Amino acid sequence: MSGDALRWLEGGIILALVVALFVAMARTWRTRARKQAESVPPVPVPTDVGPAAGSWDGFTVATTRADQPLERITAGGLGFRGRGGVTVHDTGVVLHHAGTPDRWIEASAVRGADRATWAIDRVVEPGGLVRLRWTATGAAGASDLDTYFRFPEGDGAALAALQGLSTKHEHPHTAGEGTN
Repeated sequence: MSGDALRWLEGGIILALVVALFVAMARTWRTRARKQAESVPPVPVPTDVGPAAGSWDGFTVATTRADQPLERITAGGLGFRGRGGVTVHDTGVVLHHAGTPDRWIEASAVRGADRATWAIDRVVEPGGLVRLRWTATGAAGASDLDTYFRFPEGDGAALAALQGLSTKHEHPHTAGEGTN
């Protein structure tokens, strides 16, 4: 076999391995999203949610399992960073994610809100993220989640509104909550 043919063969083998790697990553992502869809089902926004206490636009950084900021939730469009925000009502919170339908979180499912410095793929200045702590209930049971937002302006007002909503209900707190 000539030198050129050997290089083409090596290149073809490397290319096939890279393609196989990307196919495996895509299948793993889809499998994770399918399994998590049972725990984190999409909840459409009800028609009568009452007046809004405020609405804030910015960026949705990530949604993770509670107190596990490296365990990304991929179901229902929650797995991607992008434009997003929240609208806070007395009855709950509307999560806005660009490219996906809005998601409703009942006020009774909001466990709290605080500041964070990092999530799975984003590190910012200390306290630069707003973390919404909530519980999703699906066929697989309840899952405690954290959704991280970055608001360029007005994050203090968004945090106060989310915290005000969570103080209206009794919620069990997990160990380590608020330490991120």
